[in-house]
Amino acid sequence: MVQVWQPATLSRPQLEERRLFAEPSLREGTLSSTQLAERCGVGSSAVRTWRQRLRAQGSLEATVTTGRSRRLTDADLAEIIGLLQAGLDPDQYPDQRWTCPRIRAVIGLNFDVWYHVDHLSRLLHAWGFSRQKPVKRAAEQDQDAVAAWIDTRVPELERTIEAGETLAFLDEVGFSLKPTVTRTWAPCGHPPVLEAKTNWQKVSTIGAITTTGQFLQHTHQAAIKGTQVIAFLTHLLRRVKGKVTVLLDNASIHKTKALSAFVTGEPRLSVVYLPAYSPELNPIELVWAYVKQQMLANFCPKNLPTLKSRLLQAWQRVRYIQLPTRLLSGSDP
Repeated sequence: MVQVWQPATLSRPQLEERRLFAEPSLREGTLSSTQLAERCGVGSSAVRTWRQRLRAQGSLEATVTTGRSRRLTDADLAEIIGLLQAGLDPDQYPDQRWTCPRIRAVIGLNFDVWYHVDHLSRLLHAWGFSRQKPVKRAAEQDQDAVAAWIDTRVPELERTIEAGETLAFLDEVGFSLKPTVTRTWAPCGHPPVLEAKTNWQKVSTIGAITTTGQFLQHTHQAAIKGTQVIAFLTHLLRRVKGKVTVLLDNASIHKTKALSAFVTGEPRLSVVYLPAYSPELNPIELVWAYVKQQMLANFCPKNLPTLKSRLLQAWQRVRYIQLPTRLLSGSDP
């Protein structure tokens, strides 16, 4: 007799298929338990179990298992989600980090249900949670002032856009020889090593994005000062036609007497200041983040000319991507 290979373990659909194959013979009674067992490759006891199941249930089809009953009620889940959204007790956990062990302790102490931390992570996903990096907000920010600015200023700015005026979001940023370190694939237990400069040599960029989709920048080896801001605004007026409203923060270099005189002498130019400590209202911050996280990620320049060359590539890339030019675009890509 030729031995035929069979898998050591059958899946649930395969087990059901074998039972359904045997069901007609069981109903007709044409084969004995031994004969049917040989035909199906099972023991006689399995055939007898099938016969009993057929008499009791009328079919050998697979049944749906209900699984273990849920240990928390809908009201419990609603309360847990409320606790997680409210945040941790700052006196007990000043770092404000929800970790699986901490969440397990909260659920266990309040509901006497102690989940394994690995299973808890799956439950958190099912409850609509995910691991996220917090968004930083300045403690000095006046949120009422920000809300008032959005309520009053934004409608005015939107009307200026409808009237054909261009908005330009301006800001400055620094890029040093120290790399922006981001995750990369590597063999387990062998993290890659970045050989980077440890000094703080840097270049500074002043740039703006406009509601017409333009990106403009000036990069300097020294820190940006009031004279460079005026030079950049002159460059902006040459590149953008019609009236321009520049939105910028409250940095001291943006409020010099020379800058005020320059704006007064340019009938096409007006300036609007964003609320204090509110970088999230300036969409050009997303451009700086893109450059650092994408173009400069794990990049270790040996000197400033190398860094400036890489930044030149970054500016070219920025001009070919869809810029976040919608007014107060927030987290748009």
